[in-house]
Amino acid sequence: MDTFLPDHVVDGSPVLPTVMQLDLVARGLLAGTAERPAGVLMRGIRVGPPVRFTLPGPRQLDMACTPGPSASPGRPALRCELRSPGCDAPHLVALAEIVPGPAPRTPALGEWSDDLPCGPDLVYPPFFHGPAFQVVASFGRTQTGLGASLAAGLPPLSWEREPTVLQPRLLELLLQCCGIYEMASTGRMMVPAGIEAVHWHPGALGTEHAGSAMAVIQARPVRPDRGRIFDGQVAAPSGAVLVTVTGYQVTDLGRVADPVTAARLTRCLAAPPARPALASRTSHLEGALR
Repeated sequence: MDTFLPDHVVDGSPVLPTVMQLDLVARGLLAGTAERPAGVLMRGIRVGPPVRFTLPGPRQLDMACTPGPSASPGRPALRCELRSPGCDAPHLVALAEIVPGPAPRTPALGEWSDDLPCGPDLVYPPFFHGPAFQVVASFGRTQTGLGASLAAGLPPLSWEREPTVLQPRLLELLLQCCGIYEMASTGRMMVPAGIEAVHWHPGALGTEHAGSAMAVIQARPVRPDRGRIFDGQVAAPSGAVLVTVTGYQVTDLGRVADPVTAARLTRCLAAPPARPALASRTSHLEGALR
């Protein structure tokens, strides 16, 4: 069993995180590629039943990749399905392709981590994540959404014998930021249901990001027939965009937060940012999402 799995336990069973499943998709896409690509685009991501582990030890997962429709003419794309033997429904489906071009940039964000007023004590618990995925160092309101900074000193993240292809915890930071928003709004724990698109820019590929990063998310207007949907970005203080997400949709895990914790979280996010500078520094990211 990979060492990070005991840090991701839901209802008593280790579960393979969605961000690590996407790393398997990237591994299939980049198999045989000698050079590091400019970026990886994943679209039409659908999250199915979780990959659960009932006993320590290896488990077989099958990934089938077939040619799929490209987002741009002339670029090959793969449709990847991750399955378990004997399981009818896939755990994850995604279209993946290599994308060219430099990563977008935003104006430098500066030292923003001290501006976020809420701490990880409001996140772990009630979130189920162990040390390897306790990625939120601080969080707080922005002008139109929510921001969260990446924790420092996280344990090394890798598969048992190989490094990750992506830097999954950058996306995890954004997803947990959305989870914080949902818990403050509804008092309930949410998990991924699907994502319209994730663009992994060059800084999110290869060696794990050792510096600070910040996720900024916005919620779309709620529709009665669907769960809440989010858009967001993760960027470095230099202004380099690391990950861009559009159309992240969540589903109810069926777990309600402790009322006292949920109330503290709601009160924390009801307050304006600790310093006005936070709004101006994060507005560059938010402007790119509109």
